[in-house]
Amino acid sequence: MNFHIYHPADALRPFVKQYYFWEDNTRGTIQLPQNLFALGDQYMVFILEGKAEIKPLNHRAFALPATSVLGHLTCACQLQVQGPVKVAVVQLNAYGCHRLLGLDAAGFTNYYRNLAATEQPLWDELLNNLHHIQEPKQVETLLDNACLQALTAQADNLKAVDDMVDYMLIMQGNVEVPELSSRYGLSRPTLERIFSTVVGIPPQLFARMIRYKTALSSLRQLNLPEWQTPITATAYYNQAMFIQDYLLFNHETPSYFAPAAAATIAHMPVTGQHQVAVAS
Repeated sequence: MNFHIYHPADALRPFVKQYYFWEDNTRGTIQLPQNLFALGDQYMVFILEGKAEIKPLNHRAFALPATSVLGHLTCACQLQVQGPVKVAVVQLNAYGCHRLLGLDAAGFTNYYRNLAATEQPLWDELLNNLHHIQEPKQVETLLDNACLQALTAQADNLKAVDDMVDYMLIMQGNVEVPELSSRYGLSRPTLERIFSTVVGIPPQLFARMIRYKTALSSLRQLNLPEWQTPITATAYYNQAMFIQDYLLFNHETPSYFAPAAAATIAHMPVTGQHQVAVAS
């Protein structure tokens, strides 16, 4: 298995976080970690070979088309591909999808949108170009060019949401909606509506994701074989809330905590002596 990670052009940040290019000659079904797709981010997926299926806990499984953008996954999911597989992935931040594609992100939470059905033919062109690459490093240039072209084609509207998201990240999710309403001079209904349009989920749920990821990251740094250290209480977060969120996002209680397996950033399983790059 070869899993490569590339970084986007400076002009694409913070909308685009990373690129992934995965090749695996394994035949048959390959079960992937449910946390392959990080909470709080969205992804564009370009399948050059193989098939991919996602089964969210809350509804029926769905297969991804050759070009798609994947909405926020807010519940536990089973991810599997039918190999051999070759796929390129663009990891977007919370508002990157809206900035590059102009889509109402609330319409495909825990689901996807087929990029071939949008009014941007550049994604089909990108898929065709990816089919003809001679070496993995070419993926970075092709993805950069396509994303830059998409970014310049979109109107820069509802930009206040970008600042809201960045502020919530700085505050590690310890923000309530009334504070956001006061800070940005918006009524609560208006704030929730535009936030959901750009990000795809309500601000309350996004803050919950951030708090959970922050707590989980702290636990991983402890490098303990078992999940046994209480969560440091904050104004909006405690151990009981963490357990509730762990159950929601992982569909299991944190009776056992293995740092390497519980990461909420994109990664691939390491098998044998294959060449693997892991996101950190």
